[in-house]
Amino acid sequence: MRIFDAHCDTIYELDCRGLELCKNPLQLDLERMSEYDGYIQVFAAFVDKTDIKTSPMKHVLKLIDTYKSETEKNVGKISIIETAEDLKNAHLSAGVHSILSIEGGEALEGSISSLRMFHRLGVRLITLTWNHANELADGITEGRGAGLTDFGRAAVSEMERLGILIDVSHLSEAGFWDVERCTKYPFVASHSCAKALCSHPRNLTDEQIRAVSEKGGCIGVNFYPEFLSNDGICDIERLAEHIEYMINIGGEDAVGLGSDFDGVDRLPEGIYGVESMNRLADVLSGRGMTDSCIEKVFYGNFYRVFSDTLGRNG
Repeated sequence: MRIFDAHCDTIYELDCRGLELCKNPLQLDLERMSEYDGYIQVFAAFVDKTDIKTSPMKHVLKLIDTYKSETEKNVGKISIIETAEDLKNAHLSAGVHSILSIEGGEALEGSISSLRMFHRLGVRLITLTWNHANELADGITEGRGAGLTDFGRAAVSEMERLGILIDVSHLSEAGFWDVERCTKYPFVASHSCAKALCSHPRNLTDEQIRAVSEKGGCIGVNFYPEFLSNDGICDIERLAEHIEYMINIGGEDAVGLGSDFDGVDRLPEGIYGVESMNRLADVLSGRGMTDSCIEKVFYGNFYRVFSDTLGRNG
């Protein structure tokens, strides 16, 4: 089985705890990822501006340095994807491959030139906000619920030109609809679940799910129990329910995986980390999902969206 996971926070944890990507006690490492037929992982440089002692940009640059150092230490075990050709080569080979992202557009510090700099460093997806407001838009926890700022619109336009995928997870609902209106190409929610099944504000309404689908984008289903069940208690079957529900609303081309490994402190019962992906596939198969649909969810849908986006690489 091949896996394409649109979000993890492993690099942040490696940096904070002085661990290594090859083998560690976290929810994800190279040793376990290499057990699959092929694995493409989006690694986020995560920034919470309320919990750092330096500037958001410096913080993210330090995480990118950790990412680069860990991939350099593991040459032959993991490759970096920055272009459509890199992605195609990863598709044609086994092994583990990575894509660099930023979670929290405050890393740009209100500058389009910073956006271009991060593109040159290999960033190929940006989650516009974390939970708080930044120069681009309001996050989901901001009470005023504002949408994109003028800078946010300019940044979204430049991301589309450069070939950086726009990610609306954590974004306010007004910001989501601003993105839907001002984008020409597919955008994603890299790690979000269905609000109809769990009312957490981080989750997407049916209308939002349809909007991502109609734009040709994809939603990575998040594995965090707080986003899967209103009481925060759930098992692998509940995770499968969210996948099935979003397929019913948006179609089988609009749903993928966005585990949020190492960004969450708990996982559903039956999921222990990256080693459990096959168990989820087995559950979906047992619930009647076809092999072709499972392949789309586990790999094909995010491969398609990234292929389209990287094909516009500026």
